Amino acid sequence: MKNVTTDRKKPLVSLIVLFVLALAADQGSKQWAQHTLLNSGFAAEEADYPVCRGPADDMRRERFIQRHRVSITVVEGYFDLKYVENCASAFGLMSRVPERFRFPFFMAISVLAMLFIPYLYRRTPSGQRFMLYALPFVLAGAVGNLLDRLIYRYVIDFVEWYVVFGGEPRHWPTFNVADAAIVVGIGLMILEMIPRRRATASGSGVEAKPEG
Repeated sequence: MKNVTTDRKKPLVSLIVLFVLALAADQGSKQWAQHTLLNSGFAAEEADYPVCRGPADDMRRERFIQRHRVSITVVEGYFDLKYVENCASAFGLMSRVPERFRFPFFMAISVLAMLFIPYLYRRTPSGQRFMLYALPFVLAGAVGNLLDRLIYRYVIDFVEWYVVFGGEPRHWPTFNVADAAIVVGIGLMILEMIPRRRATASGSGVEAKPEG
């Protein structure tokens, strides 16, 4: 008889290590962005320019950051590092929603994700390795952006991808390491589902041959 404990053994230590490394990379890179991509004038006048309180304050804050921003070009015409304070979600979604609704909504979603992901891990079979390794990345991304909202009320973004087309730059929404970790996790989940779909399709396509 197969040992149930051995059959259900999961890479718990490696998952914890992945979570800690991804979260540390996210928070460390955001601290670097704050200290490197904003000059000394930012800290001195920060209190006079509130952020994520309302449309008027956000606009004033954006103009202030534009005046004090330091941009670093990594790959000319494709990749820059630029400091952004994102009051909305990824890709700027819900940017026009009032702050009194937006902030508690994002907080609730983040907390629910932190509760659901460990539950999903417990329910995931040990054989689904892509899924198991996806979960710490998604959890680290959720926790990383949650910490930003708790500390600053906004999320720090600094990675900007773009291409120049027709003489005009076309920008991908600025993102951070937490967003990248979530995308990696979702990609691993998709990889986990692809073999299943293929197996289901091949299994359903087998037809019994008629006798005679």
